[in-house]
Amino acid sequence: MDRTDKTPDKQSDQQMNGSNIEIKEMKEGVKGLFAKRLIEKGKIILVLKGELFFYPSRTSIQIGDKHVEDPEGGYINHNCAPSAEIRAVPNEKSLSGIVTAVHDIKKGEEITFDYETTEKELLCPFKCDCHGRWIRGKSLKETI
Repeated sequence: MDRTDKTPDKQSDQQMNGSNIEIKEMKEGVKGLFAKRLIEKGKIILVLKGELFFYPSRTSIQIGDKHVEDPEGGYINHNCAPSAEIRAVPNEKSLSGIVTAVHDIKKGEEITFDYETTEKELLCPFKCDCHGRWIRGKSLKETI
């Protein structure tokens, strides 16, 4: 699934300055999150920060029973063989999310994760470009 409905604001541009990631246009109207330099396997790519909601949006990432709208995280596209994974990390009030590399990610490589590993049910199900199967969320996951 491609992220098309968010435009980075000045705050998210400032947060990304000097970081290992950048938002790039992949084709007209379609953006993704990419590595600006090598990111080694197991390294934290991004700490998910932003507003929390009880219901999913098209660009939110589910952590536990909440959905976070992160300025950069909203651009992480789906892939069945992802370069990253989302991990829930307990904190004093709830759960936070971190994005970590599942293998070395080369400079210029897109950062992706498998939506069916975190999302109970997607707001906007879609047919995957990887295999052509429906991606609906882990509670509605198709069996192959």
